[in-house]
Amino acid sequence: MNKSKKNSLMITGASGFIGSSLMKSYRDEEQSVIGVDLNSNADDILEADLSNPEKLKEPMKQCDVIIHTAAMVSNAMSDEEMWKTNVLNTSKLIKLAIECGIKRFVHISSIVVYGNSATGEINEDTPVNSSGGNYVQTKILSEHALLQETLNADIELVIIRPGDVYGPGSRPWIIEPIKAIKSKQFMLPAMGKGFFRPVFIGDLVEGVKLATASNNASGETFNLSCEGYVTTQQYFSYHYKWLGRGKPMTVPTPVALFLSTITTLIFNFFGKLNEASPATVDQLSTKSWYSIQKARDLLGWEPKVKLDEGMAISEKWARNQKLI
Repeated sequence: MNKSKKNSLMITGASGFIGSSLMKSYRDEEQSVIGVDLNSNADDILEADLSNPEKLKEPMKQCDVIIHTAAMVSNAMSDEEMWKTNVLNTSKLIKLAIECGIKRFVHISSIVVYGNSATGEINEDTPVNSSGGNYVQTKILSEHALLQETLNADIELVIIRPGDVYGPGSRPWIIEPIKAIKSKQFMLPAMGKGFFRPVFIGDLVEGVKLATASNNASGETFNLSCEGYVTTQQYFSYHYKWLGRGKPMTVPTPVALFLSTITTLIFNFFGKLNEASPATVDQLSTKSWYSIQKARDLLGWEPKVKLDEGMAISEKWARNQKLI
């Protein structure tokens, strides 16, 4: 990416898991960074609703790059909330970014865009697939919105598709499983043989930073995941070990789908949203993994934190937070 007189970058979702990790990493390097979040929990994070991003126009003019991490990352959100946050707000943000002369827009998408029905190794040329529920669909549509808006615009678009991002602060892969196991409401579909593609948050941050700075990244999409996969039983066995609970309960996928459907109906009746939805069951039953060769070749990126090390760091954090 060509240099300019601007010296700041903007990170949306700056109070979230990925956004806050990026903020800390850039701050540690004394990089000028502007954080944006719906709920600000720090003096250097602007409080702004991306459904009305005009408030960001002036600070955005001081930036070269936007890293867009703000998103609904859950299968337990309403369709309306998910559509608004993941698609409409992204579309509004890229339009303002183009207007303000942003040079590069780095979008944090997800490997879920490949769908839950895919099998085998997947690379960035694999077509997206909407099988997997509304979260999958909105992540695909957010990418499409960005591609459409930037097609003839003077801005570089980079799309990052992270694997299953874990580490201290990870809600879906550290915090929620601990809660579910403690309440005896956790089971794995596919007899625990579904594929899980963990990538430690620190490795993801380094990959995003490389994609943000590299000239090779302009106009590209990157999978940032682990090498290969582990089974869901292997991954979630760590949580059970932390809690002294033996091994994960495993059931056939049809049984898990039936139970999650019934549970979701009950939750809906009481006006609540169920994290262990049928879409989550589908996600934990997948038999695919993701090639990271492109990130190696173009960015020089390589995941460094092995699963044992990453989970040991996560366990220490969870104990400090009194989660276990």
